[in-house]
Amino acid sequence: MEEISELIQIVNNYTKKNLPLIDLRAQSDNENKELKLFLGIKNGEFLTDEDGSNGIYGTKEVDFKFRMLKSRLNRKLLNHLFFVDLGNGHLHKSQSLEQECLDYMYFAKMLIKLGELKVAIKLLYKAVEQAKELELTDTVLEGLKEMRNIYSITYRPKLFNNIQEQIEKYKLKSIEEEKAYAIYYEQKLSLNSTINNRKKDLKPLQEAIVELADMYEATNSYNIFIRYLKLRIWFLELDGEYEALIKLADKVMADFKADKFKKLKFDPEILVKSKANAYLKLPDHRKGENMLVKYLNKLSEGSNSWFDFMELLVRMVIKRNDIEYAHRLMLDVVNQKQFHQQNEERIQEWNLYQAYLYFLNGNKKLIKKFDYQAFIEQIPEYSKEHASHNVARLMLQVIVKIDGPLEDLEACLEAIDDYTIKYLNNSFSKRAKIFSKLLTKIAAHDREYDMIAMKSKYLEEKLEETGPQGDYYADLELIPYDIMWKMAMKKIARNRYQKVY
Repeated sequence: MEEISELIQIVNNYTKKNLPLIDLRAQSDNENKELKLFLGIKNGEFLTDEDGSNGIYGTKEVDFKFRMLKSRLNRKLLNHLFFVDLGNGHLHKSQSLEQECLDYMYFAKMLIKLGELKVAIKLLYKAVEQAKELELTDTVLEGLKEMRNIYSITYRPKLFNNIQEQIEKYKLKSIEEEKAYAIYYEQKLSLNSTINNRKKDLKPLQEAIVELADMYEATNSYNIFIRYLKLRIWFLELDGEYEALIKLADKVMADFKADKFKKLKFDPEILVKSKANAYLKLPDHRKGENMLVKYLNKLSEGSNSWFDFMELLVRMVIKRNDIEYAHRLMLDVVNQKQFHQQNEERIQEWNLYQAYLYFLNGNKKLIKKFDYQAFIEQIPEYSKEHASHNVARLMLQVIVKIDGPLEDLEACLEAIDDYTIKYLNNSFSKRAKIFSKLLTKIAAHDREYDMIAMKSKYLEEKLEETGPQGDYYADLELIPYDIMWKMAMKKIARNRYQKVY
């Protein structure tokens, strides 16, 4: 009770009486201009500053008064970030605990500023112990330094010396971890470079993996281990070593279950995701599918992770050609209330899956809230950043438009050419390039089945013998290109018989 009494007194003496927050449950503005602006933006009424100014002040002029209103609202919304619910199943438990630890640190620092050292030291002990458990080395150091400050003020020499010794120990650990971070982030920077640069040489990545492995062995630091693991996964993905990747994931999972490293902080999601990506490239999709179904049962439905793993499952099921099951999964995804809370890029990816599935089974339930016609008719604007999505979309457009005007078909093929041949030649795999060349035969021979069949035989054989390559490439092979080509030829054949008839 004593600690709570002290906190009541501190809060009563120092905090603002009117909390700078927005009533998120409000449905009307009640003459509150900040709330009116908040609701107007939230409900899509105010899309620009001019809309907001006109709706609130009756003038489209964006003046100082409106800018100040925006600034106040912005600050209040930032205040709400103190109350983000991290324990709702959307994030791994360790992230929630890490934030709790940072909260204790923030509260303690605020209390030190107010001279309330007795309450502050208790919070610092909580923060430091939790940070040690989570191996948040920098946070441990930060907390220990604040404790050293308090013990110097309150003249506690024994405690001061004990804290000083811990600081020296964690300083050394921090130096080693910082070296590992520098190696890791340099490789991450390189891997996020152009595909052409990634393909040049994997030797620096191999050397970095060896270096981090040695550092982990010397320090037993989880922070070094997780970065070593990520680099190894990236290397195996880029090198196309999918069987080896599955073995690595299984070994790490076995070590995790045997308590060989920090259970509290480790998120098995990284292993499940890497194995699922590997199974997508291997012939046995059923194994990957079973693993994903099992893992999805552990996730909170509608969470970010749930959407990520549902995407992998949908792709796996499409690859296995179980279109009805993929359709049911897709409906489950788009009917989630959190579906439209995802960012625009993620929704665009889901739209691509919807379009492919609708093309395959024609069930209109799938496109109730999605403009399939516009997705198929409009040629996407050229974009390096969205190359994989756009090429997959254009390839589908070609097959849909086979029996349409020839100029529409040629426009799609020219757009694919811009990615796979002209500008991003090195960004796409051999399979994507072969399939692109096959598609050009359709327009080049004016959809004449016999001529296309004769002229494409070599490319068909080449596509069949070319297996999946490493994850260097930008293409998104939702339906195997071999199957897509057969579908295209089937459509051309059907049109030929209709002409004869």
